[in-house]
Amino acid sequence: MSHPDGPADTDVHPASDGGALAHYVAYISGYGPNIAWFDFAPATGTLTPVGTLAANQPSFLALTATHAYAVDEGGNKVGAYAIDQATGALTFIDAVASSGAGPAHVSVDHTGTYALVANYGGGTASVLPIRADGGLDAAQLTLSPGANAHEFLTDPANKFAFVPCKGADYVAQYTFVAATGAVAANAVPHLSSAAGAGPRHLAFAPDGAHAYVITENASTLMALAYDTTTGQLSTLQTVSTRASGATGTNTGAEVAVHPNGRYVYASNRGDDNIAVFSIDSSGKVTSIAHTPTGGMTPRMFAIDPTGTWLFAANQNSSTVTSFAIEPATGLLTASATPLAIDQPSFVGFVALPAR
Repeated sequence: MSHPDGPADTDVHPASDGGALAHYVAYISGYGPNIAWFDFAPATGTLTPVGTLAANQPSFLALTATHAYAVDEGGNKVGAYAIDQATGALTFIDAVASSGAGPAHVSVDHTGTYALVANYGGGTASVLPIRADGGLDAAQLTLSPGANAHEFLTDPANKFAFVPCKGADYVAQYTFVAATGAVAANAVPHLSSAAGAGPRHLAFAPDGAHAYVITENASTLMALAYDTTTGQLSTLQTVSTRASGATGTNTGAEVAVHPNGRYVYASNRGDDNIAVFSIDSSGKVTSIAHTPTGGMTPRMFAIDPTGTWLFAANQNSSTVTSFAIEPATGLLTASATPLAIDQPSFVGFVALPAR
């Protein structure tokens, strides 16, 4: 084929030269049998296959400059992998229990010291220490934030942590101590959504003062104000992610803010499109487009490190499709023939040193 969040699972980690001449590598995984990696050319959006490594249900990854961490949904584990700095190739290090059933999401705190995993089936969230060699130690702490914990991530300042709980209709709010990995309920422990909405994923805006939550069941986007002192979210606005007049069954899946902070994107599974919103100075949004993904069930999508391309992982059609992002408008234009990947659910990028 000629191709997100925020926190570490979709962070871009630039090369030591500032990233201008970085070697970009894309990693794609899902419910197929492996993790695949590709050389990525930002000038053209091209993904060139490089290699694969067998893995069990690696439906979501967290990427740092030197390591990858993959959930194993079926085995209730999290695996650690070293990233070769010349090629992007992965080497398995170890795997540990996720301390809950059905791990659905993993991120890494901004110091690279802890892997944070949300266990959807168990409704738990665990803190896994990362060793100096990049491997994982057993969970040092397991929380019970609420039913169907779907994500566990820290804020941009690495002082607070959040767990959207789809089955509990709230985002659990915590304090986070990076020096120790300690996590405790914040003074206001929850940000509630509408009843039955099902908060799924959260993405912070580059300004650090706003965030956006996509709900799975209600197919809505919640625009939020964020108090960086208290670590508390508050709702500014809730809008539908669906196009006017859309019918049939749909669920919301992923949310990402463009690096320029002017646009936010959300995926619809059922309508099978990417909703595009503009962001005003207050953090509120306006719907401007719905772009078909050219496949079925876009579970996840990601914006490349340069903010030029968006890649959608269409799980049920086993394709990844690419779109050019128009910088002046945020609109998406389909770019290339879809890439065939078995049941993809994750796309992410790492910037390695220039070759």
